[in-house]
Amino acid sequence: MITVNPGVFLRHDPQTAPAPVLVDVSRSGREYPPDFRSPLPFTEVHDNVSMYVEELCAGAPALGATLLFASFPNTYIDTNRSAADLDESLIEGKWPGPIKQSDFTERGLGLIKRLSRYGTRMQERKLTVAEVQDRLRLYHEPYHQELGRVLAGFRSTFGAAWQVSFHCMSAVGAPTHADPGKERADFCVGDVNGTTCKPEFLELVVETLRASGHSVSVNFPYYGGELTRRHSDPANRINSIFIEINKRMFIDTKTFKRLEGFARVKTSIGALLARIVQDARATVRR
Repeated sequence: MITVNPGVFLRHDPQTAPAPVLVDVSRSGREYPPDFRSPLPFTEVHDNVSMYVEELCAGAPALGATLLFASFPNTYIDTNRSAADLDESLIEGKWPGPIKQSDFTERGLGLIKRLSRYGTRMQERKLTVAEVQDRLRLYHEPYHQELGRVLAGFRSTFGAAWQVSFHCMSAVGAPTHADPGKERADFCVGDVNGTTCKPEFLELVVETLRASGHSVSVNFPYYGGELTRRHSDPANRINSIFIEINKRMFIDTKTFKRLEGFARVKTSIGALLARIVQDARATVRR
């Protein structure tokens, strides 16, 4: 079953006996809202999208997991940043709520992007307070609310929940990132530096990917963000983990077309999700 909130999210429910696992694909949306504007060429804007990740994770419902996909692009408003993670230089007028910036905001990559990943100016003009509030109300919060609702349902029904937040990253660190110019591993796995999941869940993910022949980094160059920080609660059996997939394995970044390696990456992710579902089922039966 697919549940649609038009332009905001698609939820693919389990096709077999449900497991308390939510696969969260929040930054792969390509439905640009009518009011989206940027002075950049579309190819540069679009390169900031985690393309095809929902296809790599498409086998999740057949395993019993739930797949939640955000339809809008993270360059419009980023669900992996908190509502307070605002760059005041992008807003016309005074923001009425709290502002709590992250290290991403300092690099131009906050809730509303000041810069693209390459350091070029993303916004055509300043946004009004009302415009930013509308983006939060219509896009950012509905996605987070649905994500939280699904996890709370798992926690109530099964006594535990697992969130796996998938993204993709460039092969080499961009100028605005923590590792400019450096080659990256096949996968980066993050638990916000030991705070969003039990260590054994992190270990399970890392070891399963390595068993599939992949190189894996942990909490660098990415450690996670608002998606896992906001919804995790390991002490109460809600474990959340963040996974970046290296684009070099499955995307031609010049044409945005899939590479031959796409099938192998999809197989590796399928094996990882099967292991997570198996482990979740075994855990809740104890």
